[in-house]
Amino acid sequence: MTRTVVSSLSRWRALLGLLWSAARWRVAVFGALAVSAGLLPSVAILTTGALVAAIPAAVEHGLESEAGRPALLALSALVLLLAVAEVCSAAMTQVSRTINTLFTLEVYRVLARVSLGTPGVAILEDPALADELQRIRDADRRGVLWQTTTRMGSVIISRVSGIGPLVVLLAFRWWAPLLLFAGWHLANMVFVRATERGVHIDVSEGAVRQRRAEYLRSLVLEPSAAKENRVFGLGGWMVGRYADAWQDALRLMWNNRGAQRGLSLAAAAVLIVAHAAVLGTLAAAAGRGEVGAPALVVFVQAVVASSALGTVGAAQWWLGQSLGAAARVAALRDSPVARLLPGTPAAALPAAAPVAAPRGVAVRLRDVRFTWRGREAPTLDGLTLDVPAGQSLAIVGENGAGKSTLIKLLCGLYEPDAGSVAVDGLPPVDARDRIGVILQDFVRYKLTLRENVGFGHLPLVGDRESLEAALRDAGGTGLLERLPRGWDTVLSREFTDGADLSGGEWQRVALARALTAVRGGAGLLILDEPTASLDVRAETELFERFMEVTRDLTTILVSHRLSSVRRADRIVVIDGGRVAEDGSHAELMRAGGIYARMFTLQAERFAAGDATGEEVVHA
Repeated sequence: MTRTVVSSLSRWRALLGLLWSAARWRVAVFGALAVSAGLLPSVAILTTGALVAAIPAAVEHGLESEAGRPALLALSALVLLLAVAEVCSAAMTQVSRTINTLFTLEVYRVLARVSLGTPGVAILEDPALADELQRIRDADRRGVLWQTTTRMGSVIISRVSGIGPLVVLLAFRWWAPLLLFAGWHLANMVFVRATERGVHIDVSEGAVRQRRAEYLRSLVLEPSAAKENRVFGLGGWMVGRYADAWQDALRLMWNNRGAQRGLSLAAAAVLIVAHAAVLGTLAAAAGRGEVGAPALVVFVQAVVASSALGTVGAAQWWLGQSLGAAARVAALRDSPVARLLPGTPAAALPAAAPVAAPRGVAVRLRDVRFTWRGREAPTLDGLTLDVPAGQSLAIVGENGAGKSTLIKLLCGLYEPDAGSVAVDGLPPVDARDRIGVILQDFVRYKLTLRENVGFGHLPLVGDRESLEAALRDAGGTGLLERLPRGWDTVLSREFTDGADLSGGEWQRVALARALTAVRGGAGLLILDEPTASLDVRAETELFERFMEVTRDLTTILVSHRLSSVRRADRIVVIDGGRVAEDGSHAELMRAGGIYARMFTLQAERFAAGDATGEEVVHA
């Protein structure tokens, strides 16, 4: 019981803390309105008693007489209470909408700190953290966050409306309000327990089952799978599996409700006994003349109004979900993961002049060891590599050799398990302003062309001359000319006046973004297989362009296609988690090792494809 109380208080503290951080004075105003609205029914009960007591004199002498004035005042007070109730309701509706919006914004501000505030991305791949983030997003998707204040207001009003009548009943018998409170408290405990269990199931195992059902439904209704559904005749199978998955999720909820049925019946029996005891005693007292008609009216209304201490139905259920979500958000906010967001909003960034002549930087790796989560064998095992400033280096190797892993370490996205990585003599996290990169899965932002290119160095996002130079060096001048709104065109047809780009055009935008980083001072440029979807000639053209515009910089190219990287000053082959071969293209070919065999095999396959008129896309 103590643990349950502590847990409940912890959730309330988390929710109120987030609300206060989000809205402050609005929360205070909303609370005052809710308490006022909750007190109005008790005031109305007492006013009704006064009206009943004044009616005989008003009937005998008239409302306009001195004796009828109390009845007139009581009627006026009831009308005023109705007006105040309407004003409170309207004001709470307006204030709650604003608070709900600010509360949701605060929740996502915390999630942003968690998602963006860490130097690397390894923590974001922790299944426990991923589950927590998913549960909070699911709560938002179901509308929980947007109803938090509204539902909390309903619960506050109900509880205050129930406490007031119990205070009134103290004037009848001291034990009457205690007995009713105990009955309603027991009923609430049963309901809260059932609600919390239901919410837990809903956001854990139930959420998994519902997501599976929703995914199957999307396969039936959305266009993405329509072609294969028809070609392979999957329609009936999909509908059947969707029905099974949905019933499976519902069955879990039905079983939970069945387990709570006995406790619910017991709580209902206790409530019936408590009300019967109070009302029976009240009737007996009235029969003996101990309680007059006005007091009887007041006390009976008070007994009935105490029902506001019971369950609040949907409002309480929704609030339970909000409390659970708030507890998760607060736990994330207070965890070491939630650091301050790095950087400054673009609007607040000072304009920065492009660096006239960026210099290459040295890269050094010593005995680097790294193992991916869930794997036993290390991907990199004692890798050592030195890249002098200004050198162009190509990294090649079989699939899974660790090429992209090495790049992620160079960018500071992961920390090595052992060994050291240095860029320009600094840890990669501290040298990110010296690094420009095009990752294998680079982001195609559904934002303007200006932002897609300017993200390479945010202070230059408003420097049109620098952005144009970067796009020109990337071979994208023609792209700018065809866009309907030029630099302000959103690169997605989902938006008005937006435009879609081809794969090759996106490659040029990504390259321009990396070149913007150079104009901002980056001395190391990395190209990590972003061209896998292009044919060999297009990739070779992009690499040649990259090599041409990055002279005097340190460049690292990663590709499976060896014909594209042969112009690099130096080529290293990764095998067994280490550097297996190191030299120029000519040197490695003469050595007749791994690189020579890979290059010869790819050359033969390309020649065969070229002879038959077929395009070899990927070797």
